[in-house]
Amino acid sequence: MRIAEAVLKYLKANGVDCIFGVPAGTVSPLYDSMNDVDIKPVIAKNEGGAAYMAARYACVTGRLGVCMGAGGVGANNMINGVADAMRSKAPVIFITGYVHRWQIGKGAIQELDTQEILKPITKYSKTVLDESQVMKEVAHAVETAMTVPMGPVHLSIPIDIQLTQCLEDSMPPVKESLNQLPLDRSLLEEAVSILNQNEKGVILVGKGCRGMSSFVMELSEHLQWPVITTPEGKGVISSDFTFNLGNYGFASTDAANDYVNSESVTGLLVLGSSLGENATSNFSTALFQGKKSIHIDRDSKELGKVYETDVKIHADIREVIPYFLNTAKKREKIGFIRPDLNRPVDSHMKSLSLKEFLERLPAYMPKETYYVSDLGEFMNFVFKYLPIPEGGDFEINLNYAAMGSGLAGAVGVQMAYPNRPVAVIAGDGDFFMNGMEILAAKEYKLPIIFFIVNNAMLGFVEHGHQFLFGRVVNGFKQERLDISKMMETWGIASTQIKSIQDMEHIKEIIKNPEGPVVIELITDGSEPAPNGDRLKSLQKH
Repeated sequence: MRIAEAVLKYLKANGVDCIFGVPAGTVSPLYDSMNDVDIKPVIAKNEGGAAYMAARYACVTGRLGVCMGAGGVGANNMINGVADAMRSKAPVIFITGYVHRWQIGKGAIQELDTQEILKPITKYSKTVLDESQVMKEVAHAVETAMTVPMGPVHLSIPIDIQLTQCLEDSMPPVKESLNQLPLDRSLLEEAVSILNQNEKGVILVGKGCRGMSSFVMELSEHLQWPVITTPEGKGVISSDFTFNLGNYGFASTDAANDYVNSESVTGLLVLGSSLGENATSNFSTALFQGKKSIHIDRDSKELGKVYETDVKIHADIREVIPYFLNTAKKREKIGFIRPDLNRPVDSHMKSLSLKEFLERLPAYMPKETYYVSDLGEFMNFVFKYLPIPEGGDFEINLNYAAMGSGLAGAVGVQMAYPNRPVAVIAGDGDFFMNGMEILAAKEYKLPIIFFIVNNAMLGFVEHGHQFLFGRVVNGFKQERLDISKMMETWGIASTQIKSIQDMEHIKEIIKNPEGPVVIELITDGSEPAPNGDRLKSLQKH
């Protein structure tokens, strides 16, 4: 058995069912071994797209993702996706090839020291030059990626080593979870004291609570404390939940903002959020002001990093919430009446209103749709106005904020959940960066619904410059490209929506799709977006 095959067999034993990437000469033995190991190759159009796919796959499942491509140019194309995985704490192994060992330093084609290039944006980066160490390094990579805080690792393996016969008769043992954290009872008791002493409080729910919706909602009702969700935590709590006041941070709902700023709110429980810029309205003090605070996260580095909270608990939220439910005072129902999440906006739109479109969109989509948002001005509308119904979910990596990451990454989400509807909301700028990955979705017959907001401009940049400097640069706007017609030439079902009435086309075009569907939203970019928090932050010195 070649080392290449041994590597894949070990990954398979650790739960890997697909590998995203782009084949190349220096990884050809690894790709060839997929004929002998039951792992599905997902071939992207660019290594950057493959890296985003692996990151989103790992992010939404918590399972190990794998991305594979050439060393040098392939690894460099992956860089944004590697950084994306690092900021989203996605457990991904990036495997790159390397030239024959005897060629190193002699100017071989595509030779580059990717170990050092990727080291700053991975938990571990290593070029393996000893064939006897390959399987040990692969086992170490799996363990490192899957240990909290999870994150990406990189292994570079020369092609001659991949071709070498495996020197070990047996595989390393499959790595078991090392993420069990002890509970500090004294800190838990302090936290319960705060929960009991503050009648009116709020629970801030971040991305780290994904998969814990029922726990969080039960705690909210137990304490009679409403929930607000960070932009990355959107969808963790159903929009239908009575105590959900919606998005807080960038593009906060009016209800969330009003509640947080109320002087009568004296308690704050932060669950699974790093409290970064996007979750705190540019590190505003309003969230914590006048409140006794508790911060719980399984990554100890996030505790006290931004705000000095009263109680910091390094623990698995899945274990802490049951403790709170058993020990904290259960309050009598106060007859909480959720206010309208947002006040009316008088926009007098001449073109399609993104606000109105997003508010209505779930009525045209399956309830269990997994929404993936890309990056751009439109995302602020998504945070504030898109409801996520019970059974639905949401994904974005706003911390790294790479345009095109959602559009490509949706392939990873669909591979993770093949029987679930997946819908992407992206802009025309995202399409120009990674739109070719729609072709990857076509080739694998993935029924992803791509909503492309086409306003023929870099909206965030256009409006941001106007806000900051009172003028723009020629080139931020562009000639409108008919994306729908382009899709026709690709053999992909598509349509355009120019008005709210056109939304009736959605149900028909997404019925029994044989592959991806592209729905182009034609807007003029004039609708005022809830961008204020982000733009104001750019003015700070």
